[in-house]
Amino acid sequence: MDLKNLTVFNLANQNMRYLSARQKVLAENIANASTPNYLAKDLEKPQFLTDVEQQHSSLKMTVTNPKHFAELGSVSMNKDANGFRTYTPTPQNALTIDGNGVILEDQVNEASKASSEYKRMVTIYNAYKNMLSTANTKITG
Repeated sequence: MDLKNLTVFNLANQNMRYLSARQKVLAENIANASTPNYLAKDLEKPQFLTDVEQQHSSLKMTVTNPKHFAELGSVSMNKDANGFRTYTPTPQNALTIDGNGVILEDQVNEASKASSEYKRMVTIYNAYKNMLSTANTKITG
């Protein structure tokens, strides 16, 4: 049985791919914390995740133009090798004298959140996998 065909496994797998890519972007931000004129980047949350989060909401946000990213406050948007959209948020704080916009505390905090979320997805994935394995065993008596 291919677990990727089951919705819960597919969502967990896609979320883990997103979180891995986000960890990479956050690590690049941390590595460039002292690079002049470097602004922190982030990944746009993919549509499959926002759809799941908005299931219980009566109002859904619709993007009518690809240039509309008001909730992200983005300056630019590019796709990475995994197909995730990388953007540069508008800096909320003043830049350093050399033009760097990376705040290490924020980046480390976001990396910690992404790591915790990834671990949670692995736990969910394994729990459902074990549940299916248990349900699939033959009962001998």
